[in-house]
Amino acid sequence: MRYINPGYAEFLDIDGGTTISDTAYNPTHGVAFYQPTNNDGITLGSTITELYGKFDFFLPSSFSNIASDYFLKVGIYNGGSDGSTAGFTGFAMYKYSTYYLRFRACGSRSGYVKEKSISDSSYSPAVLNGINHIWFHFKSSTGNGNYDGEYEVYVNGVSVLEGTNNGGYFGDCSKLVIYAANAVTPIAELILSDTAVGNKEQIAAIPLTNPVTDMVDRGDGSYMAESAGQQILQTVDVASLITNFGGVSPVTGIAIVGNPAYRNGEGLTSLVGISKTNGTQTEHGTKTLRTSTTAGTVDCYSVNTTIANMTGLQLGWKAGV
Repeated sequence: MRYINPGYAEFLDIDGGTTISDTAYNPTHGVAFYQPTNNDGITLGSTITELYGKFDFFLPSSFSNIASDYFLKVGIYNGGSDGSTAGFTGFAMYKYSTYYLRFRACGSRSGYVKEKSISDSSYSPAVLNGINHIWFHFKSSTGNGNYDGEYEVYVNGVSVLEGTNNGGYFGDCSKLVIYAANAVTPIAELILSDTAVGNKEQIAAIPLTNPVTDMVDRGDGSYMAESAGQQILQTVDVASLITNFGGVSPVTGIAIVGNPAYRNGEGLTSLVGISKTNGTQTEHGTKTLRTSTTAGTVDCYSVNTTIANMTGLQLGWKAGV
């Protein structure tokens, strides 16, 4: 599992989020987002037992405008088929009082939390009125009453929370939680995975050229599918990537993006992410489309390659039912 999002609310599986275009929140891609529905974000297609993540968020100079209680959470939600272990496991920010915030490593079992406080007058290692870089790793406990999970959280390269005996139990995990209460503390440059994510990994936009499609060209850069099986593929501009990053730079994941991407009826309700190389086409994940005309979608998958080895790679979508 891998999820990649430079800063678009449209790439979540829930409506109600907002994308903010502002380089102050994301100098690399110029976008960040907030998503105000607690314990929601991305629907998982399968269960996992470890979660690695990195993301950026903006922290204002004063805490007075930050929402009370939890205002930022990134992690995993256990749907809890048995009910007793349902809940959130991951990194959270919590407003303790007017002048204090707390970083939290949360476990899904009731009452379990590890935390570090910061304040207006003693905020290290957090950065006020600026971007903060978070890296974390959570390993699920084995359940059945065992508190044998693990956790580690770094803020701006500094370890703030680390330990074993974590009560976080992924269990019947159903969602990746990507929650920011409002526009005061937007999120950007997000990578989540069930395998290791390096703290120096970064998201890069992939230039695409030469669309090949049997969809309807709407003349504005967008395409419309009229029947199942129609598809579009575009070729990765590897030469441009090599100029910017070098051919030997490793590539750990790919995100296929549709923005906007929505359905206007009940016949075609999904898109399948596809790639093609050396004449072989591969299908990746299936994304259910929403009806909002501003909605987007993203299908992500892990790879272990280099930029140079992406020569000839095509990426795109196939219409599904």
